[in-house]
Amino acid sequence: MIRQIVSRPLIGSMLAITLGLGTGTGCSHQIELTHPTDVALLANATVATDARMPLLLETVRVTHNGSAIAPPAILERQVLGAIEATRLFSQHYQSGHAQPAANQARVTVRLSIDNLVEPHAGQAAWRGLLVGASMFTLAPFISLNYDYGTQMSLEMERWDGKIKHYSATANGSAHYKLFGANPEVIEQLKGQVTEACLSSLLNQVIQDSPLYLAQSEQPQGNQIRTVSVGVRHSSSRAVPVSRSLTDTSPR
Repeated sequence: MIRQIVSRPLIGSMLAITLGLGTGTGCSHQIELTHPTDVALLANATVATDARMPLLLETVRVTHNGSAIAPPAILERQVLGAIEATRLFSQHYQSGHAQPAANQARVTVRLSIDNLVEPHAGQAAWRGLLVGASMFTLAPFISLNYDYGTQMSLEMERWDGKIKHYSATANGSAHYKLFGANPEVIEQLKGQVTEACLSSLLNQVIQDSPLYLAQSEQPQGNQIRTVSVGVRHSSSRAVPVSRSLTDTSPR
């Protein structure tokens, strides 16, 4: 009887220590991102405002570990928001929403996104989970990883039928303890990887900006208005971008 009475406070103390470790170290997480090599060489240019053309985002195709999925609405907003932020195009349209006039010259965009997702953990971690009583004890020390990579292929078609292709890749990993598993961490990782890949892709487009401008001569004596175009710098917070789809006002 005495042993049982003594063991109860001992068990309680051990659980308290374990929970304390879980709270102190288990909730920590870290996101590591492998930026594309050309992101550091951000392109910028100054173009005539009247030379900018409207853009139509015609299709966004997405695969997830090789299986085709419907593009999430937040992803479509992020893509269109990143394109708008370059300020290279005068107006921005998307299939299913307001469309440019049938006879209006425009640049048509088709984007393919291949995502590779690999949530995994070490074999030792899963052995610990199989032992029910040891889950509490091992949880603060079990490291979990979530790898996320994306490859984007962009097709740009000019109003005269000329087509050019661009591609970019980005990868990242989220590292966290078992008690720190949180869907927000995964969403932050996805948003940051997608933004880095889009920046790399659009940086290539900006370098070819003369291809997507109208080649009309400006009347002499008229002041030419210009605008600076370039890729938006990635924010320090790893959160997905949310923007309106139907902004078609000239920029």
